[in-house]
Amino acid sequence: MRVLLTGAQGQLGRHLARRCPGHIDLIATDRDTPRHPCDLSDRDAVLDLLNVVQPEVILNPAAWTAVDAAEDHEDQATVLNRDLPSWLASWCRSHEAGLISFSTDYVFDGQPDRGWVETDPCRPKSAYGRSKRAGEEALLASGARCLIVRTAWLHSALPGNFLTAILKRAALGQDLQVVADQIGSPTWAGTLADATWALVEKLDRLDESALVHVAGRGEMSWYEFASRAVSEAKRRSAVPESVRIEAIASDDWPQQAQRPAWSVLDCSRFEQWTGTRLPDIDETLEECVQEWVQARKQ
Repeated sequence: MRVLLTGAQGQLGRHLARRCPGHIDLIATDRDTPRHPCDLSDRDAVLDLLNVVQPEVILNPAAWTAVDAAEDHEDQATVLNRDLPSWLASWCRSHEAGLISFSTDYVFDGQPDRGWVETDPCRPKSAYGRSKRAGEEALLASGARCLIVRTAWLHSALPGNFLTAILKRAALGQDLQVVADQIGSPTWAGTLADATWALVEKLDRLDESALVHVAGRGEMSWYEFASRAVSEAKRRSAVPESVRIEAIASDDWPQQAQRPAWSVLDCSRFEQWTGTRLPDIDETLEECVQEWVQARKQ
């Protein structure tokens, strides 16, 4: 099976490539990839690439992910978060190919006292959330055979995410202040990559677009997540024992974009579709911190 992977240099893209099954012919693209480079904000360039590669399936983790910057650059965020998925879906519909594209907990707002399910109403409160919801709507209306995978609080041992940012500071002996009134389902990029490859095998059973949630099993605040991560790093002697973490309110942390207070996703649909139980947050966090510790030693 020939699969085109967009955003190959990103956090999820790199995990998808690492965990690619042996029977997959994976073609990776990003702006700077040595083979098949592509400016994914350029429609003509994207269509030219698709016509050359002729993928049977497209995995699209490419996105504008700078949440606060999107408040001042919503048009640019919308190109990657709505227009790109729409271009891909249109090509897939014409060529009988499948598409998996990724979305976010930021399409939700409020707190329903349970995990969000795929059919819950969307009320995004940020430019980033609006651009991602617009992408979802474009895919659902596309007529293509595609899956929209919503996830939350994606992290890994790679630079550029919350986990590595707090561990880097903690390793320098800096105390931390972390928001304690936002609750979610932290999701390791390795978990999402494995789940995605499981969903690829289900794509041929789809007749139209569908939504599915994939996230870590469990729930915690950013403060709890940071505390457990730092404790794991201390246990491996990668962070000084003197480092302390203070819980603060969202209003006390400067940020342009409004974040959802409740980002717990109900992933029952995924588990029923695939027969796979998603791993617990603590289990994957331990593995992720170990990867971060090993990377620092290299």
